[in-house]
Formats: sequence, C-alpha cells, structure tokens
Amino acid sequence: MKKPLALAVSAVERLRMWLLTQRWFTSVLLPALPRQLRWFLRKVYLAPVDLADRLLGRRNTDLPPKAGTFTGAVHDFAASGEALLDALRDTAGLTASSHILDIGCGVGRLAVPASRFLDADGSYEGIDIVPEGIAWCKQHISGPHDNVHFTLADVYNKEYNPKGTLKASDYRLPYEDQTFDVIVLISVFTHMLPAEVEQYIGEIGRVLKQGGRVFASYFLITPESHQLMDSPASGMRFKHHVVPHWVISPKVPELAVAYDEPYIRELYVKSGLSGEPDFYVGAWCGRAGHWPTDSGLGDQDTLVAAKL
Repeated sequence: MKKPLALAVSAVERLRMWLLTQRWFTSVLLPALPRQLRWFLRKVYLAPVDLADRLLGRRNTDLPPKAGTFTGAVHDFAASGEALLDALRDTAGLTASSHILDIGCGVGRLAVPASRFLDADGSYEGIDIVPEGIAWCKQHISGPHDNVHFTLADVYNKEYNPKGTLKASDYRLPYEDQTFDVIVLISVFTHMLPAEVEQYIGEIGRVLKQGGRVFASYFLITPESHQLMDSPASGMRFKHHVVPHWVISPKVPELAVAYDEPYIRELYVKSGLSGEPDFYVGAWCGRAGHWPTDSGLGDQDTLVAAKL
C-alpha cells in the first residue's frame, strides 16, 4: 500500500514542478485565473500530498505543510533552505555571527537552517507581507540563542497581500541604519513594480552595513535572455515592456515582473551599492543556470552586491 501511495505522491509533485517550467502554464493560464482561484487550486492540489506524507510517516512537523507554501517551485523545502544557506556562505560572506535580514522570508525556507547555523553573536530577522507565513514562522521557528525574529509588514501587493494598507513605494524597513551584514531577497523583486523596487533598494542601502552584501534574485532582461525567452525552451515569456520593467500580464503585473539589467545596476549605484555586482544567471529563459535546478535557486537570476 505504501509503495503505490509514495509513487503517486511523487508523480503529483513532479507534475507540478513540470507545469511551472511550461510557458503556456506560467505565461498564459496562470495570469488568466483570478487570484483567489490560483491560491485555492494550489492548496487543493497540495493538500492530498500533505495527507499522504502523514500516512507514509514522513511528515516533518518542523517544516511547513506543502499546501501552506506560497514561495515558488521548491520540491525539497529543507534541502533548498540548506542550498540557500550554502550559497550565502560562498558568495555573500555569511558567517555564524552575521546579522541577516531576510526580506520576503515566506514560510522560513532560510530561517529554518539559519536558526541552527547562527551562534549567539549572530541574528536573523525575517520580514514578509503574507500574514499566514509570518504566523507560521513565529509559531514554529526559533533558535537556541533567542536571536531569530519575524515581522509582518502590512504592505499592499495585488498578488500576495491585497488587504495590505501601506504602499511598498513608501515603506520604510523597521530597522536602524547599518544594522545587517547580509540581506537576502528571494523572488521578491520578481513581484514588485519599479517605484516599489526603487524604495526597497534604497532602504537596503540604508540598513546594510558598510562592506555588507545583498543577495537578491530577479528576472533580468539582457540581450541574451531577451533573445532566449522567445525560444520554445524558455519557461517564462515577458511580452509587455514598459521601460524599465516587463510583465507577463498587464492585468496581473505582480504575478511576474522582469527588469532591464542596466536599470537595476543604476539603482544599486544610487543606493551606495556596487554597480558591478556578481551576476549568477538563472534558467528561466531556457539556458543553463548557475545554481542546480533542484536547489530552489536555479530558476531566477541572482545579483550579489556589496555596500561601498
């Protein structure tokens, strides 16, 4: 009984991951569905997977249920968190005593391994605009040194927090100047419009320490990715260009947003960050990405910049 059930669950999860690489699904079907229906269907699709995991005795209560995730295509939540932690150590100078700010922390993908990795001198601050995500993190994630904390930002986003009362374009991060050694944003700028991105990058420059680094993911439009995204191998196609950003659907722009690469570099310079960040390409447009495809990092482009 258990083996057929395990095989069925595996097939369901593989189907979801495959769908999220198909342009007709990401760029045509998803934008056509109302937001509430998209979020409902995700829960309905993944709830049986959670039930099967419990029946198979492999449900890890330290990790969020799969039906409760809203942070993209991650097959192995725990492994992807460890992969992100390793990437931060390798590229952003993360150490056990670092002070980390995780903007768009979701349901704790980085927070879970960071809570075990940091020593008493380090700290982790997670902030997100999705109330359910912050509630789950506060209830389930803590560290041995009482240095892991979560904050709900009541910021409006048409896709992720339509009930938010604050404008992202005016939002000020609730932290003092030069507080953090490492700032992380995974799939945050991919759901924000230009005025909002400008505000957030400015705030990152404010709260990042001198010499600290920001590790942020994007869909970046370069001559190469612009050409590739029209090919059959591309999983995303941004058809609508309003300089400096591109969207899949004007009706649901926050569903997926890409940016002209020079524009992001200019914003970095204005905010006191390096205008020549390390660039790790993603696989979203059909090319081979820098990070492994199963790491949870391989889809989007990543920039790692230092505060000058």
